[in-house]
Amino acid sequence: MKNYYILTFFSKGNCSPCAATSFALQEAHLPPNVVLEKRKLEFDGADVFASCGVQSTPTLVLYRSTEEGQIIEVRRHVGGANVSAIESLLSDI
Repeated sequence: MKNYYILTFFSKGNCSPCAATSFALQEAHLPPNVVLEKRKLEFDGADVFASCGVQSTPTLVLYRSTEEGQIIEVRRHVGGANVSAIESLLSDI
């Protein structure tokens, strides 16, 4: 199985930087081996955010799948992100 990446966007309602990052994600070019996953505090709960080490929103976490089926964190961006920051996060995968 080919390695693939998961870009997870952690956000919450009534968060202006979250809304701006969400818009930037729509505009950003995601490589074909990247799947976008959205997690919202109001739906997923604080336990999910805590288990992923997310302490503030917005947070983008890039995970990679391994040949053995494990999911490993590659890097993260905490705080609002524009298109350039998102594409930089994905630049060398």
